[in-house]
Amino acid sequence: MRKIGYILLFAMGCYIITACNSGKAEVQETVEKMQSSAITVPFERMECWASDSTLKESPWNKAKLKLVHYVDSATCSSCYLQKVAINKLLFNMETLSDNEFYNIFIINPDNKTKNKLKSKYLERLIPQTIFVDSTNVFIEANPNIPPESMYHTFLLDESNKVVLVGNPMLNKQIEAMMLSIVEKKLGRKLGES
Repeated sequence: MRKIGYILLFAMGCYIITACNSGKAEVQETVEKMQSSAITVPFERMECWASDSTLKESPWNKAKLKLVHYVDSATCSSCYLQKVAINKLLFNMETLSDNEFYNIFIINPDNKTKNKLKSKYLERLIPQTIFVDSTNVFIEANPNIPPESMYHTFLLDESNKVVLVGNPMLNKQIEAMMLSIVEKKLGRKLGES
């Protein structure tokens, strides 16, 4: 009876290891698919919440590196944006890089959520540049972006190619990798988190 138990545990362990390995392979395949073509950010087809001076400057167009935060309707937009608003690293990187690094926030809210977000925006409780994608133009332009939210934060290079996938607010390793990539590409140190 004990042998059967060990064989069963061994078989379950092999299954778990195989499942984990196939999961890693699947993630790697998904990231490679995202990296296979440039990401299109149709700024002009989305509503932009920003100050007049920011709109006039359009720093997102001039940035060499962009950290895209896509928040679809399945995610709590308000929660995500409030969490980002208190993350000093992401906004310090914009300032320290003279906007050569820029955060691009794209939200896809329903009308009720959009109205709540607008009031939080006006109260300055969330980031001060937000693109509102009410018509799904971002995802339609980028079929390589999967529906799972773990793939919805990614770093784009100067050619709008994905160079890193993952959320630096949720993972210190991703944060360190992002900072390293940005500093290497810009050729200067931006500081520590």
